[in-house]
Amino acid sequence: MEKDSVDLNSRSTEMKNNSAEMRSAAEKAEKYIRKAMDMGADHAVFFRTGDIEFDPRSLLKCMFGCASWGKDHTCPSRPGALKPWEYEQIFRKYSWGVIIHSHNKKISQDISFAIESEAFTDGYYMAFSLSDCAICAECCGPKGKPCADPRKARPAFHSVGIDVFKTVRKFGLPIETLKSESDEQNWYSAVFIE
Repeated sequence: MEKDSVDLNSRSTEMKNNSAEMRSAAEKAEKYIRKAMDMGADHAVFFRTGDIEFDPRSLLKCMFGCASWGKDHTCPSRPGALKPWEYEQIFRKYSWGVIIHSHNKKISQDISFAIESEAFTDGYYMAFSLSDCAICAECCGPKGKPCADPRKARPAFHSVGIDVFKTVRKFGLPIETLKSESDEQNWYSAVFIE
């Protein structure tokens, strides 16, 4: 009976510590959320890595739905690219970050990279952003040229095995399949901070 009591107390203490850590992380994230909003994001939210939905099927949308498959520099088919399950192992090493929503692809990427850079200078040296790359008007990859800005180029959610629809819906953020090319698009980026 005493052992059970000790185990329960130990688990209770661990849960309180985890809860306190997440509150602290959410408080730290506020700075980056404010920055995202100041830079023009439509929404920015704190996430725990456990909130991210990994599903390797997302790669099928790249492989069979994108004309740039095998061409763009952030494409999951590029030489040396990791597999979705390898990316998942890497991203599971993080505990929290910020998701950014914008109706503009370029704004989304600019914000996520700015937050990644600021988090790095704040001491989060492993901070890393994901964003559907929009640095160049046209990727150099299909022309067989090297990436114009490899320092800023980042892969998209789906190209690393993340189900963006299921993930952002957890936060009540808008996302729907498009019925027409003229429909307003929702662009998402994320920064895995710590």
